[in-house]
Amino acid sequence: MDSLFNLLKEHRHTIAASLFLLVAVFLMLSVRAGAVAYRAVQETVLDLVGPVQELVHVSIETYETSRRTLDAWMRVHEENDRLKRELEQRKVTTVQKEELLLENRRLRTLLRMRLEPGYTTVSARVMGSSSSAYASSLTLDAGRMDGVRINTPVIAPDGLVGKVVEVGEYHAVVLTLLDLNSRTPVRIQRNRTPGVATGTNDPLLNLEFVAKDADIQIQDLVITSGTGGIFPRGLVVGRVVAFTPQEVGLFQKVTLAPAVDFDRLEEVSLLLVSDGDSQRRVRSRNRP
Repeated sequence: MDSLFNLLKEHRHTIAASLFLLVAVFLMLSVRAGAVAYRAVQETVLDLVGPVQELVHVSIETYETSRRTLDAWMRVHEENDRLKRELEQRKVTTVQKEELLLENRRLRTLLRMRLEPGYTTVSARVMGSSSSAYASSLTLDAGRMDGVRINTPVIAPDGLVGKVVEVGEYHAVVLTLLDLNSRTPVRIQRNRTPGVATGTNDPLLNLEFVAKDADIQIQDLVITSGTGGIFPRGLVVGRVVAFTPQEVGLFQKVTLAPAVDFDRLEEVSLLLVSDGDSQRRVRSRNRP
């Protein structure tokens, strides 16, 4: 017994080293076996989770792509709306410029009209019209403050429009040649045949009191005669478009087409008498 104890005591370091080596090998084998099992479990989990991860990844990518596409579409839509607004604004501006250009031309034409000595003019806009089976009149944006009076003649570049029958401080009403109550002393320019142009509340005028034997031709120009004290002579009224010699009576039936296109009338001139005492006053800009 003592000899065994002495042997163990003598070789105690060798025995301890051997035991330690055995434990180390055992531990290494245990860890290796655990690693293999872990990898097997990891591979199984990966096979199960992989498709789910792939589906989530694809969904995220699809969402991001859709979001970017939607953002791009919204930017394009906003840009398109902005360009449409700019285009519409440019159209409006272009139309306004064209209107101003046309108005400028019309006003220049009015200013170039030749008048009899003793007359001056004031321009006015047509603010409204009343054309019906019972009346034909215009409302102008000129009145007493501009020197306008009752019976002031009103003209356009193409000819006579009518006369003022009502006047306020800043507006006036014009009885046009077309009105049934309009009577204008005229004559045929070619042969000086006299007559009276009367309104019919229709687009055409009648030329009354033309002698039965008077020489009338289609397209004869009819102008104001200057008699009556309202209209100066020589203003264009219209042209003959039809006439019918009557078998009975003293006069012919003559029809005129007015020189002025009343459906397109926008600006007119009013003929003011220059009487030397400055009756015409400049319109105040600060109206009450």
